[in-house]
Amino acid sequence: MNPPYSLGIIGAGMYGKVLMRAFQTDPRARLTWVCSASQATTQEAAKAFNVPHATLDYREILADPTVDAVVIATPPYLHARILEDALAARKHVLVEKPLAAMPDDASRMVAAVASAPNLVVLEASCRHTRLQPKFAFIRDLIRSGKLGTVYHIHHHHLVRTTFIEWNRNGAWAMDKKLAGGGPFIDWGVYDLSFHLGLLDDVPKLRSLRSFTTNGLRDMSRLTPFSDIEQHGAAWMEFDTGLTYYYERGAGVHGETACETRLYGTKGGLRFEYPSWNTRTVEFFHDDGEPRREVLEVDVSGAPDDNVALAQHFLDCLDRKVEPMMTVARAARHLDILFRILAPENFHAPGA
Repeated sequence: MNPPYSLGIIGAGMYGKVLMRAFQTDPRARLTWVCSASQATTQEAAKAFNVPHATLDYREILADPTVDAVVIATPPYLHARILEDALAARKHVLVEKPLAAMPDDASRMVAAVASAPNLVVLEASCRHTRLQPKFAFIRDLIRSGKLGTVYHIHHHHLVRTTFIEWNRNGAWAMDKKLAGGGPFIDWGVYDLSFHLGLLDDVPKLRSLRSFTTNGLRDMSRLTPFSDIEQHGAAWMEFDTGLTYYYERGAGVHGETACETRLYGTKGGLRFEYPSWNTRTVEFFHDDGEPRREVLEVDVSGAPDDNVALAQHFLDCLDRKVEPMMTVARAARHLDILFRILAPENFHAPGA
């Protein structure tokens, strides 16, 4: 298989269009198919991105022997079946985040990928996180030993608005059965991708306490149904001794920056990890006196986060690199988030 790679886009909503635009920046990609549930949306996307083939049935894409890979950008409750069918058709896959809306679906996806070891499967929660310069900068600081042992992570981000207020076509994301959850699922996959990735995904969850609540705002003027959490927090303890305080909210009567604090035995960091926020990292340490340094991350030449994701997938197809976010790793992160939303179902390993 050689570039240009023939790609089929399954799901032409907000993120489907974002990824189509990103892939069109790279000559290694050729958009040949687009599919969504709506005839109007499908035809609109085909025209806007000059895609020659359009369908309402993704199986038509999988039946085309000239298609090398597919992008699954549907709502997450549809991901498992489409991924299984795509791998059975021997297609490489980029699957949008969150991986799944239900724990059983995530398990099915892990099993499907394990049964197709020669196919590239990338999950998209490395977007905004492991593929941007800030992640490598902070990870390298940790690996240098300047922080000593990282023993605590503190992260919070609270906003007053909800998903549907900036994507009016995303009513499905307000239904827990379809989306898996609210801000803990929508943004939690990014939060854990960044924070646990800094520690090479070594820590394993041992115990967890959490709360979640909704009903803080009346959403009936925006959507006929909403049962996702609007605010919550968790205290997590890991097998390495790491502790992690984690708070997320959308639709909260208050707000905080998307701020992370890392505490190590020799030094600490404070930063906002999204690439569009400040590029500075505060480094706190002691050389006989308490010190605070403001470090600047070099982002010159860094592509847009979505372009970086598309490029990384194409690099994986080129066999230059391994997927930055595997389905198995994404499923482990998602499992933590599902447990935050339903802590009564959590049983520590060996308990």
